[in-house]
Amino acid sequence: MMTAAEAVRIAAEEVGYLEKASNKDLDSKTGNPGSGSWTKFSRDLWEADPHFFQSNKNGIADWCSMFVAWCVYMASGRNSTRAQMALCYGGPYGASCTYAAGYYKEAGRFYANHPQPGDQIFFQRAGQIVHTGIVEKVDPDGVIHTIEGNSSNAVRRQAYGPEDTRIYGYGRPIYETEAVCPFTDLKEKSFYEQPVRELWAWGIVKGTTGTTFEPDRNITRAEVATLIWRAIKFIKED
Repeated sequence: MMTAAEAVRIAAEEVGYLEKASNKDLDSKTGNPGSGSWTKFSRDLWEADPHFFQSNKNGIADWCSMFVAWCVYMASGRNSTRAQMALCYGGPYGASCTYAAGYYKEAGRFYANHPQPGDQIFFQRAGQIVHTGIVEKVDPDGVIHTIEGNSSNAVRRQAYGPEDTRIYGYGRPIYETEAVCPFTDLKEKSFYEQPVRELWAWGIVKGTTGTTFEPDRNITRAEVATLIWRAIKFIKED
């Protein structure tokens, strides 16, 4: 089951992984160290069926956001459709911290405080989102413990006070224990209510916004094609 605890456990197993200098020894924790932005996390997401992001990010982009996405992807059983749903991806599937935070905001799942284990934490500098990680635990006194990729070219544990001004906020993935359909405009007991909720849970329908489905709106040919494509992906991955 794709849970917050499983995502955190997977992240913890990767502590000590070093960024690679080149596209070599990607599965080794410490081999071929460097600052070339090559990692197994980016590779696995690109090789996912379908490709997790819209292009290959390995070796060309900072990988902190890809590390969090990889942890959720692995917790999903390598099911990219379910993982993208959990991360609130609406497309195009950008890999940057800014993209990731924006998806949570659109879905109404971005919070300024009160983090929970499994949340995606975002950091800022001069008002810009510059880094991200996954919340491992929160102490009773509010200290936030994280696991972060691309932390001095490695996966490392860090800790922050609750009032640390570097913290921008938290995105809360939709893990399977909390996969509640967010659409507020579904008519209760209508012929379409339950099918739409199930299709959303499977990642086949995304809605017109994070909280609306607009069931009375005419569907376009492009939208029909997209639904068929997602359904085929889901069947293949399941």
